[in-house]
Amino acid sequence: MPKEPKMGRKFIPGISNRRLLVVIAPLLLTALISIVIAYYLTPPDTFTMSTGFERGTYANFGERYKKILAREKVRLELAASSGSVENLKRLGDTSLRVDAGFVQDGTSSPSETKNLVSLGAICYSPLWVFYRSQETWDDLSRLKGKKIAIGPEGSGVRKFSLDLLKASGAADPPTLLLDIPSAAANKALLEGTLDVVMIIGTEDNALVRELLYSEKIKLMSFKHAEAYTRLFPALSHIILPEGILNLSEKIPPQDIHLVATTTSLIVRENLHSALQYLLLDAAMEIHSRAGWLNKRGEFPSPKELDFPLSTSAERFYKKGRPFLLDYLPFWVAVLVDRLILILVPVAIVLIPLMRGIPWLYSWRNRRKFYRWFGELKNLESDVMKNSEPEKVLEYQGRLDQIEASINRIRVPLTFFGEVYRLKEYVDSVRGKLARLSHHSKENNS
Repeated sequence: MPKEPKMGRKFIPGISNRRLLVVIAPLLLTALISIVIAYYLTPPDTFTMSTGFERGTYANFGERYKKILAREKVRLELAASSGSVENLKRLGDTSLRVDAGFVQDGTSSPSETKNLVSLGAICYSPLWVFYRSQETWDDLSRLKGKKIAIGPEGSGVRKFSLDLLKASGAADPPTLLLDIPSAAANKALLEGTLDVVMIIGTEDNALVRELLYSEKIKLMSFKHAEAYTRLFPALSHIILPEGILNLSEKIPPQDIHLVATTTSLIVRENLHSALQYLLLDAAMEIHSRAGWLNKRGEFPSPKELDFPLSTSAERFYKKGRPFLLDYLPFWVAVLVDRLILILVPVAIVLIPLMRGIPWLYSWRNRRKFYRWFGELKNLESDVMKNSEPEKVLEYQGRLDQIEASINRIRVPLTFFGEVYRLKEYVDSVRGKLARLSHHSKENNS
């Protein structure tokens, strides 16, 4: 009698431990990545800005930024300073908790710009030269031999005042240069114990306005303003227009030529991008209006001066604020905006790859059968070529090994049809061997 085909191993649908791990591992990895993203991408709700001296331009700016950021429940701590130079030192000192500050172009060296980026130029900061004299002075060379307040150590005004006075030949004795704060200098000038006060600040600076509207004090117009800007590239030539203080009384009575440095809002490179967007948004609100010395929309500006523009600032000036800021909390809006920026190119690459996943999945499971189809085909060919009776037992042994191997194949339920096709092939070959064995017995009898 022909040998009865062996019963195959039962294939019970289910998920093996290995397959369960394959399913769960991506989920666990995704959860872990989400936690890491939440930890690193969620911005702090408090950070620090280094500003300037009391009643000065930068102190005033700081208060305005603080109020605007408070709308988003972000606390901006303000650290008073002597000015631009000290702000820059604080930003560069990693031991200090300072994240942002106002810095004038031309006050930094290449070594001090490391790990600092700009959110853009925010205003012109003119050098105002106020003096008491019956004469009209139109150049810094006229200040030789005078008592001049050039600002405290660490201020931008002191640096530029020294540079310009040296260039004009007015810095050496008998000129007396005094490092006194601007408020004290204003008082001394008004009382007549000082000849000249040099201040850097915008036109809305309280100390500047105090002297601008004083009948006892004059403002110097730089006759050679253009020459100073060529000698000192960090400076710009700007004009205080005739009549801008009081148009009906034509004050000032003629255009006043000034030299000015450009102030930028500088931050540490690692400041969270959401906070950078908030600062940029505030800068647009504060600095975009027309002033005595600039046109509407001239600031803030993506000018790269001493510092490279931050990536967030580049996107802000090209595309504007993320539109999601109008609908979501600021940090969520920025996170979504950044994810869109990352995921769009990733999706362009992944979508074609994902289309190949079903084929790869199918091939990975089907390849388990391909070898045994080949083995069965080879066995069938050997039987056809050499059907000698003494080979039957060898062929049956090979077939038993193949069937045992097939019974050990584990695949998802979807591919059970392939398993049964393979087992039918085994039964077919086994039937041929049984007939071959039967014919051999008949011939022998």
